[in-house]
Amino acid sequence: MRRIWTVIGFSAALCASANADHPAMQQRWAAQDLKGTISMVDPKMNLVVVRDSSGVPFDFKVARYTRIDAGAQREGLSQLAPNQSVSVHFVPETNGDIARTIQIIH
Repeated sequence: MRRIWTVIGFSAALCASANADHPAMQQRWAAQDLKGTISMVDPKMNLVVVRDSSGVPFDFKVARYTRIDAGAQREGLSQLAPNQSVSVHFVPETNGDIARTIQIIH
């Protein structure tokens, strides 16, 4: 009987390590903030590219729930334009960073 429990325990450990590659088991990172300048907007791809102060580009996916604000006014993705200064609150993901909020800085 002890041998059966040992085999079951070993099998469970193997299954757990195999499932570590499953998307639901992947690590989640804390939300982050980035200030920079928009270099590209692609509404068809729901994509915004923002360059930080050192010139490094960051691609952000824009989801249905992403809030885009210009002061107290809500904006849409199509209202964003290159060379606008923005602050982006985003969640890093393995398959791309997702913008939660994009705040236009005046």
